Amino acid sequence: MMQADLDDLRQQVRNLTDRVARLEASLAVRPEAPLTQDAGAPHDAPSEVLEAGTAFFPVPQSTPILPVLGGATLGLAGAYLLRAIAESGVIPSKLVFAVAALYAVAWLLWAARAHAGRRLAAILYSLTAVLILSPLLWEATVRFHTVSPWQTSVILVAFNLIGLTVSWRKDLLVVATVSTVAGIGTAAALLVATYDVLPFTFAFLAIAAAIETCACFNHWLGDRWLAAAAADLAVFLATWLVTNPRGLPQAYAPIPAAGLLAAQSALLAIYLSSVMARTLLRDRTFTTFETAQCILAFVIGVGGAIRLASEGSHLTVAIAGFALLCGAACYAISFRLLARQASQGRNFYTYSTFGILLVVVGCRILLSDGSAAIAWFMLALACIGAGGFWTRLTLEVHGGVYLLLALLFSGALHQSARALLGTDLWPDSIPFALWTGAAVAGASYWLARRFSRSMQEGWTLRAFRVAMAAPLVWLVAGVAAGSLTGAYHGLFAVPAGDPYCATLRTLAVVGVTLLLAAIGTQANFRDFAQLVYPLMLLGGYRLLSDDLRQDRKTALFLSLLVYGATLIALPRLRRPRANS
Repeated sequence: MMQADLDDLRQQVRNLTDRVARLEASLAVRPEAPLTQDAGAPHDAPSEVLEAGTAFFPVPQSTPILPVLGGATLGLAGAYLLRAIAESGVIPSKLVFAVAALYAVAWLLWAARAHAGRRLAAILYSLTAVLILSPLLWEATVRFHTVSPWQTSVILVAFNLIGLTVSWRKDLLVVATVSTVAGIGTAAALLVATYDVLPFTFAFLAIAAAIETCACFNHWLGDRWLAAAAADLAVFLATWLVTNPRGLPQAYAPIPAAGLLAAQSALLAIYLSSVMARTLLRDRTFTTFETAQCILAFVIGVGGAIRLASEGSHLTVAIAGFALLCGAACYAISFRLLARQASQGRNFYTYSTFGILLVVVGCRILLSDGSAAIAWFMLALACIGAGGFWTRLTLEVHGGVYLLLALLFSGALHQSARALLGTDLWPDSIPFALWTGAAVAGASYWLARRFSRSMQEGWTLRAFRVAMAAPLVWLVAGVAAGSLTGAYHGLFAVPAGDPYCATLRTLAVVGVTLLLAAIGTQANFRDFAQLVYPLMLLGGYRLLSDDLRQDRKTALFLSLLVYGATLIALPRLRRPRANS
């Protein structure tokens, strides 16, 4: 009997041991000591279960969340205490405001002192500083009027500068980002609430300048777009409020013209200096953001200044001179400094593109259409000649752009189009602009052709020469059409819409086409051969749009005859000659 009870007890102990082992396996527990059957075992079991539960529900020990949340809560409690003191009137409100501002800065400094592994602490303490300062500035500016908008903007800029400075040493991007977003967001909210645009516009510009200064040392590059967008929008808003036809709304604070001009100039100066420092001094490549922001800053700054200035004033002349000076500087940087550096290809094209844009804008602001056309004619010859002499195809292309702009603004292209496709007659003489345009286009093509021998032959160079020959051919065709119709009108005194005038215009097109086909076989004039079939397409368009609508069938017969004969003769004329 006693032996049976002992065997039963042993079996129960084995079963209990197996169950405990299965429980430990299910909880993924690795006990440090084996389970014993001594008297201490029941006492130690709860600790083992607790350790098993801790292993199953791990609590991170590296980031103490609760103490950090508690500290942030205490920080907010201190802010509310200061607010209560201010509302009680026991202490002067300005003194309480100064203490509260310093209190917010202290929390920002504490956030910057967080260890490298305590990222959560840096975020929460930075947000605590923002939650203390932003409502404080709102109430002090909007509700209690303790500080003026200008003083508020200075405080926001100082807070942002402190955030950037204290986060520089440990490269804490989160502190810099929080202080920047807080400064921009609070300034934007106060601008809308106070209807005082200029103070907070300068706050945006100061924050943008600070961010760009950091970017010159390759810090906080991700925050540049936010500061740039805020500065662009603020300057644009201020410019629109002042220059719109209805004038400044009554609810807004006055915006002096000198202050607005200073903001426009500051926007342009910040981003031009930043880009030049990064690309020239730091050898950085132009980024997409920098290219787009420079264009926006120029459009908003210079365009706003032009709208602000009265027409013909000294300010307009100064703006045009500034644009021309910047354009000349861009040309000097690109062709004298960057052209020889193979690694600066993108910077070279960016600076040279800015150069031509600034020169064009400066000429357009300062000069009338005719005077600008003369200036562009001279620039076209200078750029094509200099580009060929120094083997700079980019400079020659710029000369081609200047030539097209000059032909457009002088009216030469339009006059040639009216002579070829319209019904105008020139009974006395061909317009001076057309003659001048044809002469300059011919000289430009000659320069491009003469200096291209020293350049490496390629499709880019061939395409450029064909593009330079195209306006010359268009103007020569216009001169031919105008001369024929003018002579016909002078001899027979026919009206402008005479059917034979349409035939003479078609004859001028096919005549120039035959001339190009004949000389295009020569080595020096092969560029013109590429324009033969485009001219024939122009002649076909003339037949369909003008000649077929004429009532006199004889004139239509002559037009079709010369056009068809030209189509037959072109393949023979385009055959290369043996001695060419």
